[in-house]
Amino acid sequence: MRKGSHRSVVAGLVCAAAFAVAAVSPAVAQERRGGSEPAVTVQGQGQHTAKPSFAALTVEVATPGDTLDKATAAHEARAAKAAETLQKLASDGVTVKRSDFRLARDVVRPKQEQPGYRAVTAFELELKPVDRVNALVSRIASSGLFEVGPIGYRAEDTRSALDEARRKAIADAQAKAEVFAAAAGMRLVGVVAIVEGGEPGALRTEMASARSMQITPPATLTFDASATVTWRIGPR
Repeated sequence: MRKGSHRSVVAGLVCAAAFAVAAVSPAVAQERRGGSEPAVTVQGQGQHTAKPSFAALTVEVATPGDTLDKATAAHEARAAKAAETLQKLASDGVTVKRSDFRLARDVVRPKQEQPGYRAVTAFELELKPVDRVNALVSRIASSGLFEVGPIGYRAEDTRSALDEARRKAIADAQAKAEVFAAAAGMRLVGVVAIVEGGEPGALRTEMASARSMQITPPATLTFDASATVTWRIGPR
């Protein structure tokens, strides 16, 4: 092969290689640009307090009987008397929100006795103001008709209190994310995702069915919220 022809072949191969690199480079650059962006994920906590507006209480009237018919018949008079007792307390701050009736096996009876039944009427009550809850519950229990369940305290505007706790949770998450980003020489660019944490727990006080009891309502109710937030981050 002549020297001139050899040079032409080499030049052609070099040009082909250069063309291939030029063709591939934009694709590689595009792939890099399309990759996942750096991000930071943190959890924020928020807490808000509010004064309790009322107490929520469930009381039950239960009547045993050897048969369903006997339990139901004996229960009618006791349930009517219980409803009347609660109605008399309406002017003092007791409100019956709802009532439910049910029949069930009497599991309290000893095993050696024949199976029995219980007719039960449950009353869901709202008591206010909270500084009179102790006196109101004592009057309900002293009637001897009711089995008194756990009592819980509630705020009138629970939604607003929870929303305020959520705002504080987001602010806490952002403050933490800014610290992490700054430590890495980056800044927050935008929110990618927000996931709310667990539900707040209710404040409840367990009580026995005593004729007299001492109940001290809390000064404030605490509403907790948490949120896990992911931010895109970029160079400063």
